[in-house]
Amino acid sequence: MANTFKWSVQKLRVAPQQDGKTNIVVQADWLCVAISEENIVQAGASGSKSFTLGDSFAAFDQLTEAQVLDWCFAPETITETDRKGNVTTNVKNLKTDAEKQVTGQIERQLVQNAAEPALPWL
Repeated sequence: MANTFKWSVQKLRVAPQQDGKTNIVVQADWLCVAISEENIVQAGASGSKSFTLGDSFAAFDQLTEAQVLDWCFAPETITETDRKGNVTTNVKNLKTDAEKQVTGQIERQLVQNAAEPALPWL
């Protein structure tokens, strides 16, 4: 089953000034909505992604939604050390994780719809 995904940026938070630059995007609130292939059900997930000032700086008034979504989709490497000193490194991919989440929601809805059909005589 293929789903259609629609990504959007709902809100940006900006720092007024940093390192001689103004209106630096420090966080984006995103939304991912998926619609089932049959257009029977849809599901969504939302969240926030924080940023630091880096090489990908762009003037606020020249930003595009696609550019901000690219920043959101950039893989994030997370390194953790447990109490015994063991180090684990994981790569978090927002786009993949969110799309898996909403796909799971759609699959559960389709199963529920299949398990509780309308009575044919109503």
